Amino acid sequence: MGMHVRKVALKDVGASYCCMSEIRSGVSWAEHLPESRKWFKENLGKHVEGYHILDGDKVVGHIYYASSENALVPFETEPKVAFIYCTEMLRDYTRKGYGKMMFDYAKSDLKKQGFKGILVDATDFQEYMHHSHFAKQGFKMIKEHNSMFKLMYFPLSKEKVEVKLLGLNYKPSKDKVEITLFKQFFCPVSAYMYHLIKKIAKSFGDKVKIVEITPTLETVRKYGITDPLINGKVKLFGPASEQDVRK
Repeated sequence: MGMHVRKVALKDVGASYCCMSEIRSGVSWAEHLPESRKWFKENLGKHVEGYHILDGDKVVGHIYYASSENALVPFETEPKVAFIYCTEMLRDYTRKGYGKMMFDYAKSDLKKQGFKGILVDATDFQEYMHHSHFAKQGFKMIKEHNSMFKLMYFPLSKEKVEVKLLGLNYKPSKDKVEITLFKQFFCPVSAYMYHLIKKIAKSFGDKVKIVEITPTLETVRKYGITDPLINGKVKLFGPASEQDVRK
């Protein structure tokens, strides 16, 4: 079949997160791939949808997203806007036009479904969701926030959409150190951080209060966050070592 793109179906979940195939041996968050695939399977068609690009039968890249009505992200926008959670292309397939092939398919399919446009919260990190990759696909920056993120938009049927960034709105208890964990297992890195922080917090016994919250549309809108919090503040981003968490 050669290179081709298709919408992710239930039968494809076992091949999701192709990025994990390039993680070096011994990296802790790779162990949490089964949890993320379980989350993906349970939420497919509601809080997550996607496209895979394949070389024959091998998944070599992906775009995972959700419609704005169901996306578990700290943004509010109009209905029928696709919000990209993450994209990936295996190293051997980069710089060969396959990213464009995948995005062109996704844009065409989303437009047929009646989506107004596509949003993505790109970053300044070269190794993860860098804004330059989306700029090459025609996305334009509409808002910068938190010094390292760039909210970008690609129009399908509507040139501009209104987007509101939900600010962090969580008040921790004041009697002891509070660790707030959102059970967001979409990404294996998030699952890894959840378990690591929980394990370390437990090691402090009664000195630390652990609060666990399952992300829903209601909790995301209420608190404006799905990242772990320490005393109500975001202190960690991405995969961190046990030493960094203990600090």
